Amino acid sequence: MSSVNNLVKLSILLLAVTFVHSDMDVAEESRIIGGQFAAPGQFPHQVSLQLNGRHHCGGSLISDTMIVTAAHCTMGQNPGQMKAIVGTNDLSAGNGQTFNIAQFIIHPRYNPQSQDFDMSLIKLSSPVPMGGAVQTIQLADSDSNYAADTMAMISGFGAINQNLQLPNRLKFAQVQLWSRDYCNSQNIPGLTDRMVCAGHPSGQVSSCQGDSGGPLTVDGKLFGVVSWGFGCGAKGRPAMYTYVGALRSWIKQNANV
Repeated sequence: MSSVNNLVKLSILLLAVTFVHSDMDVAEESRIIGGQFAAPGQFPHQVSLQLNGRHHCGGSLISDTMIVTAAHCTMGQNPGQMKAIVGTNDLSAGNGQTFNIAQFIIHPRYNPQSQDFDMSLIKLSSPVPMGGAVQTIQLADSDSNYAADTMAMISGFGAINQNLQLPNRLKFAQVQLWSRDYCNSQNIPGLTDRMVCAGHPSGQVSSCQGDSGGPLTVDGKLFGVVSWGFGCGAKGRPAMYTYVGALRSWIKQNANV
């Protein structure tokens, strides 16, 4: 899975990953490097998970009561203190729907040190009314795969500069999937079969610290969940995403989707 095309303008920062390991940064805010603002309803599955009234992580709506996000977004958190906002491309507009959270279902094999099995399901306290700017996203099939350089989409609410200034507006960017010829445990220590790589070899288009749990989509299906990476847009370094296909049976068992 290798580079990205020039459709994406390279200067705007969005949101995405929490970084781990000694040579990576752990952070709570994020941005996607490169991209543009989303139109209303363009990403109807997009979720903003909020802590204390601030964007904390991204997520994807997969049923009227279930959200997929990263395990590190929910680990150590109290469901009663987190809320989910759906149906908006601008968090400051006040037009999103806010829902209380009933339960976190963290993958039992999640490893906070390696970020392996970095996936969590969130059960909402009440069903989300579907329609218009609120829709579920279809999950990639079990063990689904794509050729290297396949274009994927990342989206999230994130900072627009190195000072982590938050515009509250949803942004998106296109990235390319990286081949297992490079994206393997020999080249990237800690990489497992539950992870896929995407980004730009130059680092100019990538996810970064913060909108962890947000979607990586291919052909309109949820293929990955933002997980970790090496700094913000590091040259020659992709971002890592939890591979939905590898954990598809666990999602089915726990979310009935």
